Amino acid sequence: MTIAAAMNRLQPGDHVLIAAGVYREPILLPARSWSGSARTLIEGDAQGRTLIKGSTVVRLWQAAGPGRFVAPMGHEPEQVHVDDQPLQQIGGSVFDGYPGRPDHPLAALHAGNGGIWPGRVDGDRESMPVNSFHYDRVLGNVMIRVPADSLAGHTVEVAALQRLASATGVERLSLKNLSFEHSNTTATTRGGAVQLDGRSIRIENVQIRRADGTCLGLNGADHEIISSNFSECGQTGLGGRGSGWKIVDVTVSRNNTRGFNKWWEAGGAKFVGDGGLNNSTITRFKATNNHGDGLWFDWKNRNNRVTDSLLAFNSGFGLHLEMCQGFLVDNNIVVGNRQRGIYLRQTSFSTLVFNLVAHNGLDGIAIVDEGQRDPRGEMDFSVRNNWVMGNVIAGNEIALTMPSPLADNRSDGNLFAADDKASALRIGWTRNLGKAEWIESGLDANSEWLMLPVGRRREADVRQPLAGQLAWYGASRTRMGAVAAGPLAALAQRAPALKVGAGARPGPAVSTWLPR
Repeated sequence: MTIAAAMNRLQPGDHVLIAAGVYREPILLPARSWSGSARTLIEGDAQGRTLIKGSTVVRLWQAAGPGRFVAPMGHEPEQVHVDDQPLQQIGGSVFDGYPGRPDHPLAALHAGNGGIWPGRVDGDRESMPVNSFHYDRVLGNVMIRVPADSLAGHTVEVAALQRLASATGVERLSLKNLSFEHSNTTATTRGGAVQLDGRSIRIENVQIRRADGTCLGLNGADHEIISSNFSECGQTGLGGRGSGWKIVDVTVSRNNTRGFNKWWEAGGAKFVGDGGLNNSTITRFKATNNHGDGLWFDWKNRNNRVTDSLLAFNSGFGLHLEMCQGFLVDNNIVVGNRQRGIYLRQTSFSTLVFNLVAHNGLDGIAIVDEGQRDPRGEMDFSVRNNWVMGNVIAGNEIALTMPSPLADNRSDGNLFAADDKASALRIGWTRNLGKAEWIESGLDANSEWLMLPVGRRREADVRQPLAGQLAWYGASRTRMGAVAAGPLAALAQRAPALKVGAGARPGPAVSTWLPR
């Protein structure tokens, strides 16, 4: 009757069915040889009623003042929920002692802007607001403060499990129709509440929410993440590294609830370390309302495609490519992000084509060279041979920033739609160019400028249906001219996967995220 009993008996190639219900124990796959085995399937109830929680229900609370209750606790919890609603953590530490340990290995990171966890709420039991909790390491107990004189009839769940599912060195493993909530990962370590490493892992119809750190951490080759949702996690929705992945119909939303530094690791998804993600395809990916970047590739990710995706209303950048090469970014909707829509830093040989980039708070698209070079000499970080073609760039604070030196980076066949200010163009961070000088620099000779009432960034509203806010785009397509034959021919040769046809207009012709 337990997951542990099933895992003790599990052999590669088995099919484990976990019946509907709430389980407060992890899926820990045994360490054994998986080489050459058939696919192993661990599957929940088809109606989505199999829920694995990393919290325990604590009932032994003692009153400690109006609305205050304490319970003994043998570990520091990173999450407490009352009637399924999260309480605010007061004080607390993460990653085995940060920020209290002066010698902590992460102590110096981003020290000038709050460290890696600027969202941490300092305080003690005297300063606790209503709907918060505090762990006292000396007393070994947790205090909660809630707007109630009694906890009778209320359910209090305290995070306990470091991992909700874990496997290392597995091959051909599938997790399907499973939901996961709550975890205590960050108390001592990093990574995902669900953390899997191996080859040919398939995640299908999996929901992970309200984990204390990252929802899903995945490493290895030839993985698939299909029709899954990672939301409201404390740091990021998805993270990992590897090659040959397929990510299709995945949503990451409302992540970084605990306020980790967005310049470190926080937001929707981040692929970083050991070359990041390579030779992979991300299709119909939805990254919205994250407290950080929507989708971030950092440090030597190569040869990935991001297509037909929605990157919207994130507090950072929509798409962030940093020290990367060889990306194809096509037919995406990048709208309403508070910072840049698409941002390439120290990135080369990438193609941004047929995207709608609108209403972002800074640049619609920015490609910059800030002089950083690879200290290992493994990759050329100079910014070369990026193409910006066939995009609709509309109503951003700044339309487009190209790198300085411009080198062989190209922009052409785009449509710029906005007022004069929102159509601003620059080379480097400081050199602003008028349209004529821009074209004389060899940029956008075949592009089009339209004065359309598409509004400024402030008009993009997360509370309103996206289709209504972008209705101007569909209505304007008949006014848009086709991309010139020269840029189209060059694109067809550079990116055969696009299957570019004659007469193609700027922006996505067909999108999952816009009315047909």
